[in-house]
Amino acid sequence: MAIDGAPHGPERGTTTCQLHMRSFPDGAEITIEPWRSAAFPVLKDLIVDRAAFDRIVQAGAFVAVNTGAPQDGNALPIPKDDAEKALDAAACIGCGACVAACKNASAMLFVGAKVSHFLYLPQGRVERDRRARNLVAAMDKEGFGNCTNQYECEAACPKEIPVRVIAEMNREFLRSKLREEPPKERLGGDG
Repeated sequence: MAIDGAPHGPERGTTTCQLHMRSFPDGAEITIEPWRSAAFPVLKDLIVDRAAFDRIVQAGAFVAVNTGAPQDGNALPIPKDDAEKALDAAACIGCGACVAACKNASAMLFVGAKVSHFLYLPQGRVERDRRARNLVAAMDKEGFGNCTNQYECEAACPKEIPVRVIAEMNREFLRSKLREEPPKERLGGDG
């Protein structure tokens, strides 16, 4: 919810459920509203339907290939910097504050977090091209807007997901499109 016009309220890096009333002056009038986005229709009161995020996740924000047994995952060394970037992106809770804060109702921070989370893990690299294309297509299908680099999403994110994930998502999407197989031409005539 938006509290006094800010997703999750005035405290940076804080979700609504972590916000204390002591953050407001005594006697303050507090305005509470649902997220405002066409992709998040209001169901009732302060409840919005965030199923659009679920559909984006279902489009490929997971590892679908066999990556071996759990112990195999622990046997693969991952550089510390890569592990930290993957964990930073994985911290996204899918709350939608990024969408609510953006003047274009963009979900690029959310989708970027999903792409970047798996980008830095060896298990996720196998499907990186398919993942980038599918998640961006799902985001577009849901009607979210585009990023205009205002960084409101990063400021509103209670998990402080960095906007670098948007650049990584864009790079991965472009890479996947360049590597995409061209469509096979149909043979003319009787062929």
